[in-house]
Amino acid sequence: MSVATVPPQPKLSNRNLIFREGYTSFLSAGDNANVGTVARQMLRENPRLDQIPPFGPLCRIGAVDAPSLLIEDHSGIQLAHERGADQSLSYRAAMLAGDGDLLAVYGERDEDFEAYCREVLGLGDVAVLAPAIANSAQTLSQVCLEDVNLIALASKIAREAGALNIVPYMVTGGVWRLAKRIANDARVPVHVVGPGPTLARAVNDKLWFAHCASMLLGRNAVPHNRTVYGMSALVGHLQRFVKEHHVVGLKLPSSAASLGNMVLESPQFSGKPATMIAAQLAEAINQRGWKSPFPLQLTAWEGPLLASPSVQLWIPLPSDGPPIIEGIFDQQTSGENGRFVGGAPSLLSERLKRELAREAACLGTVFQRLGYFGRCSFDAVVVGKGEARADLHWVECNGRWGGVSLPMTLANRLVGDWREHGFLVFSHFDPNGVPPKVSQLLDRCEDLLFRQDRPIGLILLTPGRLSYGGGDFLVIAADQDAAERLSEEAVARLSAPS
Repeated sequence: MSVATVPPQPKLSNRNLIFREGYTSFLSAGDNANVGTVARQMLRENPRLDQIPPFGPLCRIGAVDAPSLLIEDHSGIQLAHERGADQSLSYRAAMLAGDGDLLAVYGERDEDFEAYCREVLGLGDVAVLAPAIANSAQTLSQVCLEDVNLIALASKIAREAGALNIVPYMVTGGVWRLAKRIANDARVPVHVVGPGPTLARAVNDKLWFAHCASMLLGRNAVPHNRTVYGMSALVGHLQRFVKEHHVVGLKLPSSAASLGNMVLESPQFSGKPATMIAAQLAEAINQRGWKSPFPLQLTAWEGPLLASPSVQLWIPLPSDGPPIIEGIFDQQTSGENGRFVGGAPSLLSERLKRELAREAACLGTVFQRLGYFGRCSFDAVVVGKGEARADLHWVECNGRWGGVSLPMTLANRLVGDWREHGFLVFSHFDPNGVPPKVSQLLDRCEDLLFRQDRPIGLILLTPGRLSYGGGDFLVIAADQDAAERLSEEAVARLSAPS
């Protein structure tokens, strides 16, 4: 496979899901044969992988030139909904919304943030609804499905336009049921911008992804890992892992943002009897609130770590061309569990970036053959003391929108092509500060803000974390050094006493 400049990009008919060509890979005949073999094997192992339940002929995969209902429902991610991700992040989907669209948010509306998106960023006139929540166990898809006013408005918009898109953070069965309800009421097609629910669950499962990646790219393409289905198996494999690796990790298969990671120092377990190890693990699992945790992935927690790159893709329908690799980013993480706190264009060598692009293209093409459509990213680690002898290992797939792809797409909307500017995504957290409201934050950083008439500056991505002392931001600047300086100034202001 080679990586080269490309012919014109395939069309994407939904106006706000803007993507740009970055690295485009052409698969050789051998690559295509291997991709086809792996896709067929994955289907033999799970014949329902590419199937969509019978939601009706009006529910379809794709995106058309029509209004959208945007919904950032995190219930498909283990631990996320119950730990408040829906409430703190549901407004982030506004970055993909525009004139005539409908945005569903979880909890209270924030009209200051809505005004900021409309008047400062110029994202358009979006109808925002906050469906009533009967109890905290309800997901955003569920409350949307049960909200008569939201269904009526979405159906009206769909009828008048002749179609509707549903743009979810991540596809779930609840998203497809919502599509079915609106399609039946409006009697027009409703397009889900994402794959079928079975395939969505699979690609977001670290166990499935490790199996797929190793089958496609070789066993050395992923860290040393094992899937364990109970405590006895976990203890047995852990006793062997601690002899080979100084640090090991436990991962919930479908978690994200480090919520489902546990890092274990091997000396804690070396030479101890199985009963003592089991007791230690049970206590640690209980402390983290991992209910019914098995199966788990036991994996080498590798180092020294040179980089944690993330490859961002858009996977179109096969008729629109091959997967598009938009960018390669270095992820910034914090803490022993590797919590994502930011991202910037990768500083890895062109050789390594070409290798990342090539292998990501192979993975993306397997997904496309299985029926995947929409946003996707692949996370990897580059391990070693220097790039010349570094190992590249794939660790997970994010078959959904996320902390890099959303701001990257927003940057494309605002300035045309993110690659022509300095670009930096970062999180700020000040547990000792007084949580600001949106209006207070905007006043404090007024001269730093990106505006329609000043297309360089700081962008607030979501208001939900401000009440916890945190915030998620994007910086668009003239170059990368300027983006770094602007982010440092923003953090200084946000950390200063009010």
